[in-house]
Amino acid sequence: MNGINVPETVVDIALVFVVIGVFAAIVRAAIGPSRADRIVAAELGFIGAVSAILLVALRLDEPVLFDFALIAVLIGFLTTIGLARLVTRDVRKTPGDSP
Repeated sequence: MNGINVPETVVDIALVFVVIGVFAAIVRAAIGPSRADRIVAAELGFIGAVSAILLVALRLDEPVLFDFALIAVLIGFLTTIGLARLVTRDVRKTPGDSP
């Protein structure tokens, strides 16, 4: 694809490591002690999933998957902003505040 020559073995090994990282992020999101830990782990899992899409696109020589990854990253950025606002909103409340 456009002069990019990456050996298939390297892409396959990278994909295995990314999948292991995504599973580790899923476990951390499930057992995280706080909401912030779970959100960070979910974001890490999302980034790993997008990385896996990019590696598959590179492996299969499918340029359309790069477009899907770009759209996913833009949506993920907006999700990160929303989740950060959710976490900081809860932190600023004190026990005596009314809802």
